[in-house]
Amino acid sequence: MATPPDRRESDTRKSSEALSYSDVDSQMVEFARTVELNERILQRLQRYELMLLDASSLAAFLDILLNSTQAQFGLIGVSLSLYDPDGELESLLPRDLEFGVDLVLERDSFDMQQLYGARPRVEVIVSEDPRALRAIANVESGQSALLLPLVRDGVLVGSFHWVSEDAAAFESEVEVEFLNHLASIIAICLENCTNAERLASLSLLDPLTRLGNQRAFEMELRKEVARAHRSQKPLTLMIIEVDDFASISDNYGHLSGDFVLQAVGRHVAGMLRRTDYLARLRGARFALLLPGCPEDKGQEIGERVRSETEFMEIDDGRGANLFASLSIGMSTWAPQNYPAINMEQLSEQLKNNATSAMVRSHTGGGNRVSLSRLAAMLT
Repeated sequence: MATPPDRRESDTRKSSEALSYSDVDSQMVEFARTVELNERILQRLQRYELMLLDASSLAAFLDILLNSTQAQFGLIGVSLSLYDPDGELESLLPRDLEFGVDLVLERDSFDMQQLYGARPRVEVIVSEDPRALRAIANVESGQSALLLPLVRDGVLVGSFHWVSEDAAAFESEVEVEFLNHLASIIAICLENCTNAERLASLSLLDPLTRLGNQRAFEMELRKEVARAHRSQKPLTLMIIEVDDFASISDNYGHLSGDFVLQAVGRHVAGMLRRTDYLARLRGARFALLLPGCPEDKGQEIGERVRSETEFMEIDDGRGANLFASLSIGMSTWAPQNYPAINMEQLSEQLKNNATSAMVRSHTGGGNRVSLSRLAAMLT
C-alpha cells in the first residue's frame, strides 16, 4: 500500500529536524570541549604568570623560565636568548649561576632578529624549518618549537623557545593569542627584574672602581663561608692595600690617587676566575675572596698579584706614569682541618687574620705577602 504524499513529507521533515538537532548537539559538545580546553590553558598560563610576577630576583626569574616552564607545559626542552650588548645582564647575575647552553647572552641581536619578521609575534615552527636549528638544537627529539619574542618599546630584547615532541603542538589560534600575551608579560618581568637588580647593585658598588663595596664584601664573605662549610672546600681571604697611597695623593693629587685605585682594581680583577670576588673596602684597601682555594695556591696567587702589580705602569690622567706596590695579607680556612659551628664568628676571624697579616706586610716595608693561619680549632 503506497504512503500518502502528506505522510511522506511529514516523515522527511521529521528526519531532517532530527538530523539538524543531532548536528547542533554535536557542535555544542565540541564547543563546550573547546571552551573547557581554553579555560584550562588560560588557568595554566595565569598560574605561570603569577610565578613570574612573584620572582624575587633576576636569577629566580630565569630559573622559572629555564627550569619550571618545561614541567608546567609538558615540554621536552626550553632555551632562552637575551640581548645583552653591554654585558650588563651578565654582570648582574650571580657569578656561580649556571644554566648551560639553555641561556645565551647575545652581544649582537642579529641572530635573534633572523628568527622573526619585521613585526615579531609568537610563531610555531616544525623541525624542518631552517630556524629550528637554533630553537630545537639542544633537544634531539624535538618535532616543533614555539618562538616567543620578548619585545620592550619596540626592541627585541630576547627570544624564548619552547620545544615539543609533538609536531602539532601549539596549533590552536586561541592558544597562540594567549601566548602572545604571555610573551609580553615575560618581557615586562625581565625588565622589572633587571631594573631591580640594577638598583640593588648600585647600593653594593663602589662608585670609583665599580667593584663591590664594604657592604657587598661582608655579604659575600658570609655567603662564601657558608658555601665552604657545605662543600667542605677551602676558602682563602686576602686583604690588599696599596702601599704609600697617601704619598701618591699628596704628591700627585687626589685625581691621580683615584687613577691608581681604578688601575689596581682593574688589574687584579683581570687575573681572577669568575668565581673569585674582589671588593674595595675603604681608602686604598681591597678584599679578595678565593673560593675552593687552599693555602699553598693562595700564596701563589698572592705573589703573582703582588709581582705583576709592582711593574705595572699607571697613567695618572695627565701623561705621567705612576707605579704602586701592594701589601697583602691572607688567611685560609680549611673546613676539614678546622671544623666550625659559628659561621659569623668564623667570618670575623678570617677577616681579622687576613687584616693583621696585611698590616704585618705593610710594617715590614710593603710589597710583600704575609700569611696568618687559624691556629686553634674553631667552635
